[in-house]
Amino acid sequence: MPSFSPERSEVIRANLIDQVSRDLRPRRRRALWTVGFVLLGTLVGAGASAGAFAATGLLDTTPARPTGEPQPTYPDAVAAPPGVTPGAPIVSLLGDSVVQPIEAATEVSLEDRPVAATHARVTITALSPGSLSWGTDPGGNNPSGGWSAQDLARTSGADATYDLPLDGTVHALYLNPSAFTGIATIQYVAYVPTLLGVNANGQTYGASGSLQGEPDLVWVEGTAPDGSVVNGYVFSTQLGGTSPDHEGLPSSPEEALRWQAETAEKYPNGWTVPVYAADGTTQIGVFTIGG
Repeated sequence: MPSFSPERSEVIRANLIDQVSRDLRPRRRRALWTVGFVLLGTLVGAGASAGAFAATGLLDTTPARPTGEPQPTYPDAVAAPPGVTPGAPIVSLLGDSVVQPIEAATEVSLEDRPVAATHARVTITALSPGSLSWGTDPGGNNPSGGWSAQDLARTSGADATYDLPLDGTVHALYLNPSAFTGIATIQYVAYVPTLLGVNANGQTYGASGSLQGEPDLVWVEGTAPDGSVVNGYVFSTQLGGTSPDHEGLPSSPEEALRWQAETAEKYPNGWTVPVYAADGTTQIGVFTIGG
């Protein structure tokens, strides 16, 4: 029987708690400083197709974001203009896009890029089933996704987009397919951060993941009383719990598993929390967590 040091045992314990708590945490549309943020921000420029920004169910909206990504240098934040959720970036397209076929492991130079570029927007269009890792880390700590034949048969299910941060350490894009063929479209973009809003109660509101930190009221897509989609805000404290009965994260693997079982039994279809206008008091709908 293998034996573990106290330090290693603690790491295993922490990882187990984290994994289970991930399953319990609410799933919400984030502020999109990653894939799909164009839905919240303002896109400036031309020549970009709607398909280039499609989020895919096969990637659970966004590819997993690697740890330790490059850190772009951003300009000072500005007030969010009309149509932009406070805290979400204003996005500008820079230069022409480049199309790169993917049939084998490929390295694409990113050295000759506009000075103002903060990200390389890489849109992957799958042409055959398989999996692909793509990103700027030569060691492989990059976004990845998989496509099945069913995914490719969808009307708009074959594209995935990820904005790869750029700094002085980034030199190339690495495409590593496995039983996969497709096309990578590379477009440089510049982010201009926007300020979070502040309501009359002194509460911040806006997009999750803002460079200014998490707002008190987080932008979500909720459901209005008539069943239509409504954009509004949910208190971040209500998004952080593992269920209505348990605030915060479990303290042990045993507690994590017990909470998970309790939540699945008591809330098989998830639970709802109020969606408010930016004032944090006027309820305009509900947001479903879990289920």
